[in-house]
Amino acid sequence: MKIEDKKRSDRVISVFNDSGLNQRQFAELIGVSQQLVSAVINYTKKPNEAILLAIIDKINDIDPMWLLTGTGGNKKSYAPPEAESPIELHIKAIVRKEFEDLSKDIIQKLSNIEDSVKNSN
Repeated sequence: MKIEDKKRSDRVISVFNDSGLNQRQFAELIGVSQQLVSAVINYTKKPNEAILLAIIDKINDIDPMWLLTGTGGNKKSYAPPEAESPIELHIKAIVRKEFEDLSKDIIQKLSNIEDSVKNSN
């Protein structure tokens, strides 16, 4: 691996370490495979545009020039946005659907009660 690629890997590793996430969470957050994150962190693969642009796009307050070239500085004060795992998103979708179905059922029952009251008067 070229020295420039190793330094770029070091910057990715710095962002990863500062994020406080594990490799799976970090990979999900930036939208790349965990294998790519692992390979970059272990210096077996140089950081490609996919991982670099994903970090710039998904992590707040990253200085793109620092990440890409090393000029500027890493603020180390950013916080990654709250990442929701695919399981969390799926569970929320299920709960939302159940809530909508229950709401419709309750509204229908209330409407039936109102009709019964009107008809009994």
